Amino acid sequence: MYNVLHVIGHIGRGGDTTVAQDIVTNMDNTKIHFDFVTHKGADKEKVKQFRKAGFRVFVMDGDVRELGMVKYYKSILEIMKNAGVKYDAIHVHTGMQSGVALAAAKKAGIPKRICHSHVTAIQRKASFLKKVIATPIFRYLYMKNATHKIACSRDAGKFLYGDSDFTVIYNAVDIAPYLDVSVSQIEQRESTIKVDQDDILIGHVARMCDMKNQKFILKLADKMRKYPNIKFVLVGDGPDFSKIQAMAANYSNVVLLGRCSDIPVLMKLFDCVILPSLPGEGFPVTMIEAQAGGCRCIISENVTTEVEVGLNLVKSIPLNDVSMWVKELKRVKKNRDYAKRDECAKQLIHMGFGKKEFADKWLAVYNE
Repeated sequence: MYNVLHVIGHIGRGGDTTVAQDIVTNMDNTKIHFDFVTHKGADKEKVKQFRKAGFRVFVMDGDVRELGMVKYYKSILEIMKNAGVKYDAIHVHTGMQSGVALAAAKKAGIPKRICHSHVTAIQRKASFLKKVIATPIFRYLYMKNATHKIACSRDAGKFLYGDSDFTVIYNAVDIAPYLDVSVSQIEQRESTIKVDQDDILIGHVARMCDMKNQKFILKLADKMRKYPNIKFVLVGDGPDFSKIQAMAANYSNVVLLGRCSDIPVLMKLFDCVILPSLPGEGFPVTMIEAQAGGCRCIISENVTTEVEVGLNLVKSIPLNDVSMWVKELKRVKKNRDYAKRDECAKQLIHMGFGKKEFADKWLAVYNE
């Protein structure tokens, strides 16, 4: 049995959790076993799901920022030594602080030590002094102790590794469900949102938080009040949900759906998907999901242009050019050509964005 230990900041609904879950659920668990380390504040229900699926999950009292570098190092080293398993690989998803876990893994004798970059900027607020002192230390640790440097995009790799060599493995999407959406499902969902059939639906699927920049979408909604047939449909939850919900109550052209499980249906219903993110995005899966649904996409300059994978569906517009965003949204047309939209999903599978193809790439890394 090949044993892998994943280290995830907070197991939940973030991109790092999704990536790890995609890896573990698409591999032969009779040959590879996965355990997890996460930090206090992880989603308890998701942790329960992982444990119920047969994965051990070790929950630490905090991350490096909360415990300090020395205590964190000792704590995670203790987990590795007392797990009762000889790990063949460690796969760390914690960004700048990854090096501390990787150093502990080297001390514990774990031969394969994978650093996985998911973002393009430091997402947690920290003082200038802390950044100046901590960043070089963190960088030294992960560059020295990682045997494999992986990134979800070129931009994410350059952020963490600079000019050093690294491998890009794009995040995956379960594309098959996008080819199994019926017109009746789309029409039924449309009726639950309570929009008119001729309305142009501008979708946004993301965690409600500062980085995803839902406030900018409300600014667009304000600018477009004079176009009542254009509706903004926001999907997702998160720490800012209540705040965005309260603000959106002032806009008749904004609908909040909260967390939804029928993303393939919604992506077929939307006519365009927007992602006006602030700095920090690695490789947002929602953009591949949107293209699997055949949607046009508009992104900010902070989203890597690598999400334009060759389907000519993505346009990047700077956040400071609000008038250009409005102009582009006014150009969006109703798109009910579902056969043509299905072709986009088929092309993405051929391009290697399916979950099986993604798992195969990771299996190759583990087997190197």
